[in-house]
Order: sequence, then structure tokens, then C-alpha cells
Amino acid sequence: MLQRQSFGYWSMGLVCLIFVGCSGGDSREYGSLSGIVTLNGKPAPAGTMVTMINPENGAATSAQVRADGAYNFPRAQVGKYNVGFVPQGKETVAETDPDKLNEMINAGTYKEPDAETIIPEKFKTPESSGLTVSVNLGDNSHDFNL
Repeated sequence: MLQRQSFGYWSMGLVCLIFVGCSGGDSREYGSLSGIVTLNGKPAPAGTMVTMINPENGAATSAQVRADGAYNFPRAQVGKYNVGFVPQGKETVAETDPDKLNEMINAGTYKEPDAETIIPEKFKTPESSGLTVSVNLGDNSHDFNL
């Protein structure tokens, strides 16, 4: 009987040790990043997605550009990121759904985007943009002029 109780306490202790040891928390470090995205000297189109990918560890995050061109990543893992800008809205209809584009043209509801609001192809992916940003501990700021 005594042996069974000792084994029970020992196994309970092992289970507790495993749970405590495995739940050490997030040891990664974070900072915030904000700034302004401009295109041809004007705020980038509202809704444009700023996408960041860290090529070393695969960390990725996205934020949306507001009407004033501002973006904000309240919590991003510390490191160096490649950055891309994915347009949203009418510009992407032709890229993602040609049938929808044809429907809009036939109905007369499609409006050609203003040439000054079209994000150049090279900036659309973090891999092709050539743009990078570093996130350090604390508050960081970086503006992008496309």
C-alpha cells in the first residue's frame, strides 16, 4: 500500500514538472512599428496591406494602411523584415477574378484606378520590393515612399 501511494505522488510530481517546464512562456522579444506609406508623394491607397516577412525565422505580419497613409504594427517580433505592399480594392479585381472584372465592365460599374494610385508591381511582394525594415525593442518608426 505504501509503495502505491509513493508511486502516485511521484507520478503527480512528474506531471506537474512537465507542465511547468513546458509552459515557460514566450521568450521572443517584440517591438512596435508605425509610419507613413506614400505613393508618388501622396498617401498610399487606404486599405493597402503592408506585409512583413523575416527571412531568417519566417515571422510574418500584416497591417492595413489608413486613409492618411499611416500604418501600425502594435506588436512585431524583433528582427529584420522584407516588406511588400499589397493593393486592395478595384486594382486587384482583374488580378484575382477575371469573371468579376468582366461582369463589372459589362454592367458599367468598373472604374479604372487612377494611375497615381497603382502600386508598382515590384513593391507588391516582400521578396521583390527590395525594401527592408528593422524592428527593435520599444517603439519604432519607418516611412516608406513607393
